[in-house]
Amino acid sequence: MVTDAQLERLKDVIQDCNLNFLLGSGLSSPYLRTLGNIETLLARVEQSNLEDAEKQVLRCSLYKLYFDDVMAKNLAVLKADQTAAENMRAYNDFLRTLNSILLRRRSSLLGKEVNLFTTNIDVFLEKAIEEIGLESNDGFNGRFKPLFSLSNFNKSRFKRSLHFDNLSELPVFNLFKLHGSLTWIMENDTRIVFSPDLAQVERLKQVVIPSGCLVEVTAESTIEGLAKAVSGLTVHESLTKFLSVYEEFLIVNPTKEKFKHTLLNYTYYELLRIFSNELEKDNSVLFVMGFSFADEHIKEITLRAANSNPTLIVYVIAHSSKSADAIRGHFGKNSIKNANIQFIAPTLGPDGDDMVFDLATINREILGKLFKDESPQSAPSDFEEEE
Repeated sequence: MVTDAQLERLKDVIQDCNLNFLLGSGLSSPYLRTLGNIETLLARVEQSNLEDAEKQVLRCSLYKLYFDDVMAKNLAVLKADQTAAENMRAYNDFLRTLNSILLRRRSSLLGKEVNLFTTNIDVFLEKAIEEIGLESNDGFNGRFKPLFSLSNFNKSRFKRSLHFDNLSELPVFNLFKLHGSLTWIMENDTRIVFSPDLAQVERLKQVVIPSGCLVEVTAESTIEGLAKAVSGLTVHESLTKFLSVYEEFLIVNPTKEKFKHTLLNYTYYELLRIFSNELEKDNSVLFVMGFSFADEHIKEITLRAANSNPTLIVYVIAHSSKSADAIRGHFGKNSIKNANIQFIAPTLGPDGDDMVFDLATINREILGKLFKDESPQSAPSDFEEEE
């Protein structure tokens, strides 16, 4: 899949560059579905000439599908349900590999940290970080009521020797959730509080919508078909309640009206600013995984940084050769000036089938091979932590 020469090049890049990852919903598949046609259909619903009541029924139908197939299934992730075990194991392996890579870094000029930018609202990354016991910054600070603040990022962590007063830097994972998270809830319309039990998800799960009040949505659904199916339906009171609770989630909605909260709007653009600043640093690398670049803001920031910073290298690890072609189409033929956006895509399998790069395969075929013959540096065991 990936040649030895490519692996050697990746090994040098990881040793010498500031590490950044952009992670999309493809990494949490197949346990969690990707947006697929939901985003397109929501946009078409808003642009249609349907009655307001019909739009509300369709809007609720689409959000309910997304809630059932993505949001609610995170409750099983928290409970370590076996249905999520395969995806959870892949995330654990991914972070363990990154932690090992950071420990092996030879350069004393680069910190032992990695930036994880993700548009995923799920809890896989937070759960994996906690299960493994890694040091992380996710923007929250506090024990009984962790509060979110952008000032909580950019913290390094060290361990100090109890006997010799030596300092050793610890690998740190900076987690930036660009589209918000199911773990975020608003308090008093002024601050974001961490919700470890996904209370908002549990609350919406209790809203029961009677049979026949929604329209069935499939991967083959079209706006014309949905418009025909919704004809004559009225807005049941449960739909109004469902939408009211849904709109309290601190997530970026896949519609033109992305934000229901001014604070989330501010946070979103500040996180994008951090993403842009990290890509503009000299000798930086961005690995893109499970992300299609359908988000216009993130695509434009990435392209602008690649064109203005020739020392930046962007590796797009595409899910398939077909998705690689689609991403190239998003960028355009003549838009990449410095030839520093490179694609790594799976090749055809022995039976002629297009193989895929899911997270488990990326761990095995790319990241896991980078330093498999080296031993990680070990830190002294008699250290106490210090920020």
